[in-house]
Amino acid sequence: MTPVFGTGSGRRGLKRTTPEFLFLLAVVERVSLRSTDLAALGLLTAATAAGLVLWPQLPGSMAVHFDAGGTPDTYVSRPVGMVLAPVIGVAGVGITRLAERSDPSSDPRVVRATVLFVSGVVAYLQGLVLAYNLGHAVRLPFALAPAGIASVALVGYALVRDPP
Repeated sequence: MTPVFGTGSGRRGLKRTTPEFLFLLAVVERVSLRSTDLAALGLLTAATAAGLVLWPQLPGSMAVHFDAGGTPDTYVSRPVGMVLAPVIGVAGVGITRLAERSDPSSDPRVVRATVLFVSGVVAYLQGLVLAYNLGHAVRLPFALAPAGIASVALVGYALVRDPP
């Protein structure tokens, strides 16, 4: 099914879209700002909990940044590696909320989608870092594709819901 923009019920934006976006749209349209923040916190908490469960198996020095070829180029101690991504995620959600105050969107669903995107991508990246540091073969250029696809989807969603 192809997207149909601005037709039908008089609502601005997508009336019909692909099945993949239907789920995202349903989630974003039905959650309140408070529950969005709770969901974001839940994603980041889950990433932290996974790290705590895996703590004994993680190396003392964790790779947390990689070059374009997927080779680690930054290492930090295990405690720093455990809290770095969740702290970045909480900061990202906070920055998104502050940006909303200075330049509010005409559609609050865009902000909710952005909050879920930020926390989801950070939690996903923390999972990749944990997997790599546990010795799993993580082909980072390919593993990052879902984050890139989600970025494009978020930009498209924002442009449809809140055009410039």
